[in-house]
Amino acid sequence: MTKYYVNAQGVYIGGFEGAAPPSGSIEVPTAPESATQPWLGDRWGPAPAPVIVLYPVDLWSRLTNAEADQVEAAMATQPVRVQNIFRSASSYRNDHELWPLLENVATGLFGAARAREILAAS
Repeated sequence: MTKYYVNAQGVYIGGFEGAAPPSGSIEVPTAPESATQPWLGDRWGPAPAPVIVLYPVDLWSRLTNAEADQVEAAMATQPVRVQNIFRSASSYRNDHELWPLLENVATGLFGAARAREILAAS
């Protein structure tokens, strides 16, 4: 019979039948629906939302010239620190503190549907 295991942080390790799990593994009653779900001590939690990675070349390529001018104008109103992070970033990620700013700027300027297109993962 297959037995299922997580590590001490609740990360799913796998199912084992006829083989020993890694040292320190903790047996759980079932396998998760998705290997990304964390074990919460008594049940599987929800899988984390996927991280969106958007490269600047894709962001700027998706914008029309007029839209790019609007984004530049909106970003020019931000503190110098934010402007420099935005300009020097090798990628934009939805788990970064400035992602909500990108979402707000894109949504405010172009509406939700166009913002989703612009900010889609690379």
